[in-house]
Amino acid sequence: MKRLLLLSVLALAGCDFHTPSPRYATAPMYLLDIAPERLAGTWYEVASFPAPFQDGCSHTTATYAVIEGGLSVVNRCRQGGQLVQITGTAVPVGPGQLKVKLGGVPFAGDYWVIGQSRDGRTVLVGTPTRLAGWMLHRDPVVTEAERRWAAEVFARNGYDAAALQRTEQR
Repeated sequence: MKRLLLLSVLALAGCDFHTPSPRYATAPMYLLDIAPERLAGTWYEVASFPAPFQDGCSHTTATYAVIEGGLSVVNRCRQGGQLVQITGTAVPVGPGQLKVKLGGVPFAGDYWVIGQSRDGRTVLVGTPTRLAGWMLHRDPVVTEAERRWAAEVFARNGYDAAALQRTEQR
């Protein structure tokens, strides 16, 4: 339980360990207005701009379910050979904007939906500070073309696309 609480605290606060270059931090973010129901289900993290709290994580998934007022959240990953899980809620606060509260932490983090593929099977989520971002897909594997598309969308939103890292899912 202590490990989950620590993971929760790091999940929301750990993103402050590095600062994006001013070139990227000033670019506008383009948010995608998406209904919470479209996010329901399990997503595989296939690439990310990893936050410090994700150090050593692989096989990362996020499962969302519609609840009154937003979504329930269950994030899982393999870390050091063990399954780590944290739960919380995501509440829509504006077009493409979610306040995510995880694991009993007394504050919520800002997560923005900045892209969705035409087929709806890929969603790109970032933070307004551009310190973390995730490419989520309905399957554990994506094509190189899908990965390039994600890098382009992240770049348009002020991220350093060269820093996008694949997440081990096999």
